[in-house]
Amino acid sequence: MDEIGRVVVAAGHLALKPRGPQWAHASLCVLDAVFSINAHYERHTVPTCRRYSAWAGISVPLSGSAQLPVPDEQPLQDFVTHIQTHGEAAFSSDVLQNRQRTRANRDAPLKVEAARQYAEILVSHGIATLSDANALLADLDKVKAVERDLAGVAGHGSGARLAYLWMLLGDDSRIKPDRMVLRWLQTVLQRTVTTAQAIRLITEAAARSRCTPWELDHAIWESQRKV
Repeated sequence: MDEIGRVVVAAGHLALKPRGPQWAHASLCVLDAVFSINAHYERHTVPTCRRYSAWAGISVPLSGSAQLPVPDEQPLQDFVTHIQTHGEAAFSSDVLQNRQRTRANRDAPLKVEAARQYAEILVSHGIATLSDANALLADLDKVKAVERDLAGVAGHGSGARLAYLWMLLGDDSRIKPDRMVLRWLQTVLQRTVTTAQAIRLITEAAARSRCTPWELDHAIWESQRKV
């Protein structure tokens, strides 16, 4: 059996399920993508997004895909303006109550700085809402141009953060090959797996399993967070 087949067999023991409620505002997608890296998702990332949502007066932070876009989606420029007005340090401590940095180094940029830069780059490419993001994702040439700019933001790493951003913005063909996904693949295949290999393995295994890469990625993530 080839490696894809082994991944498919292992995936058969996972709880594959359709995508549930998701962030209904591009700003929350950006916060989630940036603040989830090397952080506990439920303890730190979700509360960070919810604190910003409450502070900004976002009444419907989450929505099912059938209800998107929500009628009062916050333009991404508003998020940028909020950070610029308050300053990154104050916004981190007073609004988000999360002063995590992009690396485990006290001199590394705050994650909120990376989030602001992400948002500014997206806005500069004409992305203000989730609908704009989905239109972008249909144009591969434009996606490559945006990705080149986003890759220059502190904390880019292997590219997992960027792939995760596209997932959050609605691209079910993307995966977030983070440490939990890599750990699962390494256990299944009994070898070290790179980020690029993980993307290929999950994508091809999802096709054979007749599910989306997002569904397989999320099922792996759910299983590993309990380990």
